[in-house]
Amino acid sequence: MADWVRGFGAYVEKQYALRPAYARRLLLAAYRAYGFKLRHLPNRELPPSKQYLATVCMDCMVRPLAHPERQVLTSIFTPCEVFHAMGLYPMCAEQFATYANGAGAEHGLIEAAERAGIAETFCSYHKAVTGAAVTGVLPRPLAIVNTSLACDANNLTFRKAAELTGAPQYYIDVPWQTDADAVDYVAEQLREMAAWLSDIAGRKLDGEALRACVARSKETIRLLCEVLPLRRTRYVPAELTSELYEVLMVHNALGMEETLQYASMLLRDYERAGERPGRRILWLHSNPFYQKAVQRFFNYRSDPFLALTEMCYDPLLCSEETDPWRAMAERLVMNSFNGPVERRIGKAVRMAETVGADGAVLFCHWGCKETCGAAAAIRDALEAEHIPTLILNGDGVDRRNAPDGQTSTRIGAFLEMLGEPS
Repeated sequence: MADWVRGFGAYVEKQYALRPAYARRLLLAAYRAYGFKLRHLPNRELPPSKQYLATVCMDCMVRPLAHPERQVLTSIFTPCEVFHAMGLYPMCAEQFATYANGAGAEHGLIEAAERAGIAETFCSYHKAVTGAAVTGVLPRPLAIVNTSLACDANNLTFRKAAELTGAPQYYIDVPWQTDADAVDYVAEQLREMAAWLSDIAGRKLDGEALRACVARSKETIRLLCEVLPLRRTRYVPAELTSELYEVLMVHNALGMEETLQYASMLLRDYERAGERPGRRILWLHSNPFYQKAVQRFFNYRSDPFLALTEMCYDPLLCSEETDPWRAMAERLVMNSFNGPVERRIGKAVRMAETVGADGAVLFCHWGCKETCGAAAAIRDALEAEHIPTLILNGDGVDRRNAPDGQTSTRIGAFLEMLGEPS
């Protein structure tokens, strides 16, 4: 982390308890300034699609923070087409925490949550959001909407945030079954949520606008599915941060025109890309984008390189469903993170085969009991399919839980074990 970012973050953290609204304005000003930089001085090491992706994701952070009266605080897996169709701005917990880390200001929020009684072993993404609600850095949103998918933190964090901010909350229960009844059950909840949100926002949901959003989501997914086989032989420069940007785009930003534009640009970049023999890595779960020990192995590298990130493909369901409510519900019910771990394993194996992965890195993010608890089973299943797998412990947000020396040693040894690219 650059010294000026470290200094900025330290100053912001001092304001959390003293002047939370001022701290929020500082963060917002920093995000806006960085967005200006991304537009006018983009990262030339990245292809056009990834440059565009960075600017859109920054807008997705600035808008809800700048306009809390139109902000919907949500979880990463919540379908957001209803919000987009109503002119509201979703902001997911993981997005907020990741950007706080990017500003060097996550530690104070995490400590505030722990002082308020949140366990040290709780997910640090969710601790950062809870800490923001505790201190008042998080403004009262218009509403809070979350699903039961895919972790225990979702069932706790948003309820706590609703208590602390006074914002109304809607909870979408997603059953483990993947039949038509489950889809109907979730679709009905989405309809009820839309009516509930219309009353709160004083905005009527336009049916045509919703259908247009869902149509864009389906076309976005179709284009991203076209990209998948090209990842097997072709190399497009990327880095860890871009992978997290794409996670945001294929979840909470689905349905936006900008997301469809990104998918089209990404396909074009892959079609124009040359073939490279580098070792292809399938990355499972989130990543510690800020950690130098990981950056030096995977940022802008053609060998090894990240062929695909798990959380960029879990919603890639090419559905034939014509009803917009059922299409959104189907994406939730059929998600590989829903239900028993065998579904997640099966999807991981299929994606590894699709992109020709030489190995996989399973990142056990601090506090993520679902991933950490299933890590051995996921590794064993992948290795049974001849996909060597490294279980890497770390933290996607909190720098205190990121041991550089150990991380560097383990990744280096794993890549050495994979041998030279074929």
